[in-house]
Amino acid sequence: MKKILLSSALALAVLSSAARAEERRIEIAVSELTCPSCSFIVASSMRSVPSVQIESFAEGPESGQGVYSVTFDDVETSVESLIAAVTANGYPAQALPESGS
Repeated sequence: MKKILLSSALALAVLSSAARAEERRIEIAVSELTCPSCSFIVASSMRSVPSVQIESFAEGPESGQGVYSVTFDDVETSVESLIAAVTANGYPAQALPESGS
């Protein structure tokens, strides 16, 4: 009986934590993109972070800037981890304010 209760409690804990997981979509502005290799390096950096998917890329208003639209599971990673992966390769990056949509 104790094993059944323990198994049930563990299953409930796993299901409730999965229910709290939420896919987030954010935009990250990156600068100092001076060549096609830069965009590849930044994209590879982002993809190395667990659960991150790049949805789109748009060139920024000034030369060498770009905006990446990404989705990720907020239980597996964070905005800070994503920014850190990009800046670790020498590219200044910041999350843009999230829209209320």
